[in-house]
Amino acid sequence: MVFSTWWSWLLVIAVLAAVTLILFAGRRGAGDSDAIAGAGMVRATRTIAWIYVAACSLSGLGNAAATVWGEAVTVKLPVAQFWPSLPAHTGNPAPRATVESGGFSWADVSVSGLDLETRLMLTGAIVAQGVLAVVAGLVIIRLCAAITDKTLFGPRLVKGSQQLAGVVLLGGMIWQGCQLFGGTMAAQQVLGGTGWSTQGSAEDGAAIHHITGLPSVSYAWEFNFWPIGVALALMVLAELFRQGGKVQKDVAGLI
Repeated sequence: MVFSTWWSWLLVIAVLAAVTLILFAGRRGAGDSDAIAGAGMVRATRTIAWIYVAACSLSGLGNAAATVWGEAVTVKLPVAQFWPSLPAHTGNPAPRATVESGGFSWADVSVSGLDLETRLMLTGAIVAQGVLAVVAGLVIIRLCAAITDKTLFGPRLVKGSQQLAGVVLLGGMIWQGCQLFGGTMAAQQVLGGTGWSTQGSAEDGAAIHHITGLPSVSYAWEFNFWPIGVALALMVLAELFRQGGKVQKDVAGLI
């Protein structure tokens, strides 16, 4: 990410300030033997998590509305591996290095004129991403509350971890699926020409992309399976919380 605007630098400063406050609060809380160690850090983390949930909710709703009703939509187009080429002996001065193979397979562009079906598909990816972020923030808030209330291994936290695992699994798959299908649909509308015309005459031909210098649509999708791994890890964490609750009850019964 390139920080080229004033608000980007302001965001970096705010994050650094929040981390500093958390560390400072954690040191103060650790000095009190009767209080929960790091109670200030937990409270600060919970506050930041609430801010994160609110920011993700508002930005998700705004991006979804802009995708559906906005004039131009930012989309990641899948294209066949492409690299622009110039005729031989072109360039002044001539380039010292030449690309022999490879190129780019994705194009981040802003597109206008997309149909409603494509916009809804892209909106689905935005909503899934937003729900995933919001649920993760809510689970962090629940974890902080469990630490503060000294119920770290309570049933609410176990249930929250299981819910987060389900949301990560479904949300991650839906997010990627909608993004891939929506990007391909947008690429077909942007790069799906089948002919070319000049001075009133039109001709059909498969070489239009070579004539115009445009890349062609790619259907070789890349699908990441990280949501499955993260969901499995969260399910194991939920089981650890469950077993910890049983041990906690057994220890309490012995005292």
